[in-house]
Amino acid sequence: MIREFWVENFLSIKERQTLNFETKSKDDEWASVDMGGDKRINKLAVIYGANASGKSNMLLALQNVFEILFYARNNRQDSVRTRRPFALNDDKQTNMYVSFYANHIRYDYTVSYTKECILFELLEWYPYGSKSLFYERHFVSQESQAEIKFGTSLKVSAKTRDVFQQNTLNNHSVLSVFDKISFDIDAKPVADLYYWIDNYIHGVNSQLNLPILIMKSIEGNDKAKQFYLKLLKKADFNIVDLYTERVTEELPQRISLYDLMNSSKKGEGQIERTKIYFVCEAGKDRFTLSYDEQSEGTKKFLANLTSLYSSVTDNNIYLIDEIDSELHDDLLLFYLNTFIMNSKESQLIFTSQETSLLNEDLLNTHRDFVFFAEKNRDGAYSEYTRADEFGLHKNLSLYKSYRNGRLGAIPQLGSPLLYLENDEKD
Repeated sequence: MIREFWVENFLSIKERQTLNFETKSKDDEWASVDMGGDKRINKLAVIYGANASGKSNMLLALQNVFEILFYARNNRQDSVRTRRPFALNDDKQTNMYVSFYANHIRYDYTVSYTKECILFELLEWYPYGSKSLFYERHFVSQESQAEIKFGTSLKVSAKTRDVFQQNTLNNHSVLSVFDKISFDIDAKPVADLYYWIDNYIHGVNSQLNLPILIMKSIEGNDKAKQFYLKLLKKADFNIVDLYTERVTEELPQRISLYDLMNSSKKGEGQIERTKIYFVCEAGKDRFTLSYDEQSEGTKKFLANLTSLYSSVTDNNIYLIDEIDSELHDDLLLFYLNTFIMNSKESQLIFTSQETSLLNEDLLNTHRDFVFFAEKNRDGAYSEYTRADEFGLHKNLSLYKSYRNGRLGAIPQLGSPLLYLENDEKD
């Protein structure tokens, strides 16, 4: 689980902006996870704000810090895996920090970099409850290897340290070298962290798989299929079964990526492709609809069940942008409550435009779930504030306070009446 994250100089983020997911509340223990040492981490976090306020950019930054930590580079000419810095600070370094728990061990990672190279990184961990050095790395020059120091608690051999030293290029992290080279058993702490990131950190909207990939994950897995069908029924879609079938059709003039990946040529002017079907129930009668005939809301909910299933059956971290897209607000609330009541140590961090959620107990009571993103009017950069930092009295509605502009993060709109240059004004 992610405890805290901050970033400087990334996309619309100029000055240091922080997301902290710790909670002091021990009420509703199902809403947070006890990580030991009086640390409780919220399972849920949502970022609200106007369009172009930087909501999505914070998710991308959070994704990016793990990308830098995880992905290696094989060519020293490649740029660091990142996105551009704040437009007015293009010549300055980007700084990031993330504190998280992997396999119940806390890690703190700090990195500073430019587009060309990583200038500094520090990875610390708490294997026995107190902070220890995992590794520290300093940039020397473009022509030289970085200086790398490993902590004694890591217990890696001199040979393993040398392998890391020789294979760490200036444009990727020390940890990511694990993807390039085979290591001895003494590198197990590195392997454990590397595989944890690979398995449990999911990038922005990674749950939105092609529908055929979702179906392949269900087929042959009775537990997963029953989960999907139970949730589809609870969501009031009247769906009682789903399956795939290979069908032969006339070759369309245009073919989508979905069809291209799941089709093969079958005679002149024909293709054979995999189609998804839903068995629907109306009273005592049943009928079948194809995936293409379903509503966009049904398709979106089906896609989101990917993250929900893995979150309640294992411990995962998902970043979802505009989670409310195509979903009714009641259905979204049902989805979030299902996640938070059934997951154990999973975490869901998302953005939303569905302000009605602020009127629900889930968010109005747990205000430390909620962050507001606002564009600074003078500097055009994004700023983020957690809802409980505004000092609102508990009896004041979070929804009404937001809608009334007391919390910022709403668009400043002009008059809808337009006067064009050649219009005659009365």
